[in-house]
Amino acid sequence: MLLSVALSTIAGPLSAQGAAGSQQPPAGGKVVVEQSAGAVDLAPTASGPSPSAPNSSRASVPVAAGAGSRFVLIGGVVRDTLDGTTLGGARVELLGTGFSTRSSDDGHFRFAAVPAGRYTIRVTRMGYEPIVIVDVPLLEDHREAPLGVTMRRRTVALSEMIITPGHFGLLQGDVAAGGQSLSRETLETIPQLGEDIYRAVARLPGVTADDFSAKFGVRGASGDELYVSLDGLELVEPFHLKDVGGAFSIIDIQTLGTASLNTGGFSAEYGDRLAGVFTLETSDPRTDGVHGSVGVSAMNARATLQGGFAGGKGGWVLSARPGYLDVALKFTEIRDSIQPRYYDLFAKVRYDLPGGGRIAVHALRAGDTFRFLKKDEPNIFSGYGSSYAWVTWDDQFLGDRLHMQSVLSGSAISWQRHGENYSTAGVQNVSIDDTRSLDRIGVRQDWTFDASRTLLFKWGIDAKRESAAYDYLRVLAGKQPDGVKTGRGASISTLAAPRADKVALYFAPRMQLLPSLTVEAGARFDRSSLTDESIVSPRLNVSWQPYERTTVRAAWGSYSQSQSLFSLQAEDGVQSFGLAERAQQRTLGVEQSLPNGVIARVEAYERRLTHARPKYANLGGDMWLFPELLWDRTLIDRTAGRDRGLEFQLARKDAGRTDWSVSYALASSMDEIGGRMVPRGFDERHAVHADWSLHPASGSWRLSLGGLWHSGWPYTPTLLTVDTVKNSPTELAISTWRRPGELNSMRLRSYHRVDVRWTKYFHTRAGRLSVFGEVYNVLGTENPRGFWRDATVKDRQVVLTSGEIQQWPRLPVAGFTWQF
Repeated sequence: MLLSVALSTIAGPLSAQGAAGSQQPPAGGKVVVEQSAGAVDLAPTASGPSPSAPNSSRASVPVAAGAGSRFVLIGGVVRDTLDGTTLGGARVELLGTGFSTRSSDDGHFRFAAVPAGRYTIRVTRMGYEPIVIVDVPLLEDHREAPLGVTMRRRTVALSEMIITPGHFGLLQGDVAAGGQSLSRETLETIPQLGEDIYRAVARLPGVTADDFSAKFGVRGASGDELYVSLDGLELVEPFHLKDVGGAFSIIDIQTLGTASLNTGGFSAEYGDRLAGVFTLETSDPRTDGVHGSVGVSAMNARATLQGGFAGGKGGWVLSARPGYLDVALKFTEIRDSIQPRYYDLFAKVRYDLPGGGRIAVHALRAGDTFRFLKKDEPNIFSGYGSSYAWVTWDDQFLGDRLHMQSVLSGSAISWQRHGENYSTAGVQNVSIDDTRSLDRIGVRQDWTFDASRTLLFKWGIDAKRESAAYDYLRVLAGKQPDGVKTGRGASISTLAAPRADKVALYFAPRMQLLPSLTVEAGARFDRSSLTDESIVSPRLNVSWQPYERTTVRAAWGSYSQSQSLFSLQAEDGVQSFGLAERAQQRTLGVEQSLPNGVIARVEAYERRLTHARPKYANLGGDMWLFPELLWDRTLIDRTAGRDRGLEFQLARKDAGRTDWSVSYALASSMDEIGGRMVPRGFDERHAVHADWSLHPASGSWRLSLGGLWHSGWPYTPTLLTVDTVKNSPTELAISTWRRPGELNSMRLRSYHRVDVRWTKYFHTRAGRLSVFGEVYNVLGTENPRGFWRDATVKDRQVVLTSGEIQQWPRLPVAGFTWQF
């Protein structure tokens, strides 16, 4: 493979020693080695590598000069320093951009054409020391020459080892995570509604989601049981358009640098959640001038700017995204008077401190407005707001043995709904006013101490003070004209102003007992003043690597989740909070690297829930804007639960012109209600996910297909009562009343959907333009999410009718992104 690259005015070999040596700044680019005591050399010619120590890591970049295009083609080969063998699976990135690739089995890699400029190049591979080349000038003048990268083997640090099963690295390859990762290019180009990180993650095994909502659940648990954080800050209800289930997240995927999802068995630093952990980290801004991107699609628009200051020590990024789902709905069969609009804004400023520390200031603001007008149904006018501000301070002491991460934060959530309904005579018979708010201040601090190469200590504290306000009023005037739709006939007024102080402590030592065996045994203490509870949760995680390509991970632990201060079901007249729910989890997984870049994974899990809280829910499957008014609103008085399953996955990523993955999950999710086990609403006994993408060697376009099949969800049948209102020789009039039957005693037919997305890249003098076209549910499959029954009169005969409540229809979407 040849490299077409331009590096200006590099007069001779350049090297940068690690902590043990001195660094001589290069003329054309600064070279840095991450966590390495080796060296990196940039050679001025293509004739061969510069002399170097036998055990050093080295990147040889030839110099080319002349006049030509504003774009350069980057390619080369990655080798082992000791024996010169080629290395497949190495990740090569241009940091701060969307350009990344992996070396194939023969060690070769290649990028598409990239705009001329100055870049930071990073090369990482599991088991090898990472290489970072900072501020490398890639000019428009270039000639073809090879890039040779040699990497030195290393032992992965204890703090970097992934010892929890069910871990998925997202957006960027994780050096220690192995093959269970999805690159940025993959996540940005797989079919997904709204270019949303939440909807992209829903394609992973063990993850369940509804078409209408971005909120996903893991292994039978609901999305409310998932811990979500952005740059170290815990997020509360991070979704737009809550009136329709939270259609999109408030996080723009373009601002993210890395992400990870753990679907079970997470360690002691995370708590107050039962199911999993979803951590998001924003990308570091580029500091070599001002850069940005602008994107427009049928669902939203976005704009991002980033730059640096103080000679590259500081950086900043601004992002804005307005959404207009009502425009996309015009391309579907949905013709209701729905006007949903939303926006989110994000800003970050970071500064590198002397000694390796960093301080950063973050702000996130999201807002929604929703209006729905339809005859014979309640009208709704709603608004939601989320405001977050937080400061992070990361630093290291005692050399680099003691690491500290601190987060100081303030959050404010607001929720306003107003609805009304009028009878056919124009008389108002329903009025709802719902105002809620949550304010939170918090501080979190996490420490890690490398006592030795085989012993690591982790500990930390997380403290929050919260206050909420509920003002809910529902007035029903007289007898309702339609008992089918307003079956709950009581007026309700709820006023509450709860407060809570929460404190959590954890301690988790990690020990490498053998070169192939690592154990982390930890414990967590959670205290909540809201219910006056103190809970201790022990955890155990084990990682065993019996062979180089085989990793076995196991986890056991106790978990608890207190009721959120913002989750009081005031609309149902509830005015008190329940005790914390508790669960025990056991997980065992095996990951195997196969030839040709294929990764195989199998994982088994079981979670047993105790101290379950009762909760109101709608059982009919219909999505209504005021669910508390529906006839199917029912108190689910569960006392315990059980989730168990077996997951299989095969995947091939970034190892050629085609990427693919296929997974199968066998699962069971049950609740104990009234002394018997009942299937949960999202109980998917069988589920298959498959994704495939094709792209040329030049990377100028990408075609992606995604498919999903799962067995039907349980549903509660509708019991229909028909009363005769009038029966005369000339007229027969009836009234109908519905009530839920036996809970989740029947199942919908199976769900299946195919999505397609095509992305084309254009390189211009002003930057890179990517254009995409996507069709969600390209086959137009009518997938059920519920079942309805009704009765009508025809020719003086009562006719019973029934049918399915449908998921999203076929939805075409198109858009573009311009990076400059």
